[in-house]
Amino acid sequence: MGIEAAKGFTPSFGLRAGFNYFSYGYEATESDVSYDLDLELKSFGIMADWHPFQGAFRLSGGLLINGNGLTGNAKPTGQVKIGDTDYTLNSIDLEISYNKLAPYFGLGWDTTFGGSNNWGFAFDLGLIYSGSPEASLSLNPANTVSAADLNKEKNELQNDLDSLKWWPVVSAGLVYQF
Repeated sequence: MGIEAAKGFTPSFGLRAGFNYFSYGYEATESDVSYDLDLELKSFGIMADWHPFQGAFRLSGGLLINGNGLTGNAKPTGQVKIGDTDYTLNSIDLEISYNKLAPYFGLGWDTTFGGSNNWGFAFDLGLIYSGSPEASLSLNPANTVSAADLNKEKNELQNDLDSLKWWPVVSAGLVYQF
């Protein structure tokens, strides 16, 4: 969900600013581990729109203040492998965060751009480059895990996440022009 404000300055150029927010909670038990995860997608962005044909089609570029992230907790009901050793743990906390500033590139349509219609439709396809996510694992103080095993587990998770630098964007909305 989000809201944007836009202003056309010439028949081919406009600016937009907007805020988007979405959250999703996930609870499940898999392989004797109970997971409670919260995904939060939130951003504030400023976009420059170029309408090369002076119509609805646009190419966009901009910058987002990126608040996307994942937090969660895992509670194993049996032993789990951390690094190279099996442990019995109370809980493991996870946090994944991204760069705070992220460029955006996209293309889209705004049927009200340059026109006199008050109501219209907007659609965008794009990519946000948020860089490699940063993973953090922490254990309940009652757990005893070697620092080497915990570090190995964090590095394996970080290696798995390093390819997730780009976020796809699909956006559709109604437009009202004042």
